[in-house]
Amino acid sequence: MARYLGPKLKLSRREGTDLFLKSGVRAIDTKCKIEQAPGQHGARKPRLSDYGVQFA
Repeated sequence: MARYLGPKLKLSRREGTDLFLKSGVRAIDTKCKIEQAPGQHGARKPRLSDYGVQFA
């Protein structure tokens, strides 16, 4: 099985939590913007529909 060589902090930003894929010397919020999802439209928050609000 191959090792993942891609951007590791992008995975953490997609999940919204620290996945401890980088060294634990610095906190993850000093390394990247953990609140934002990765990508061009990551800063936008998706709006929940009325149906989605029932489950949130």
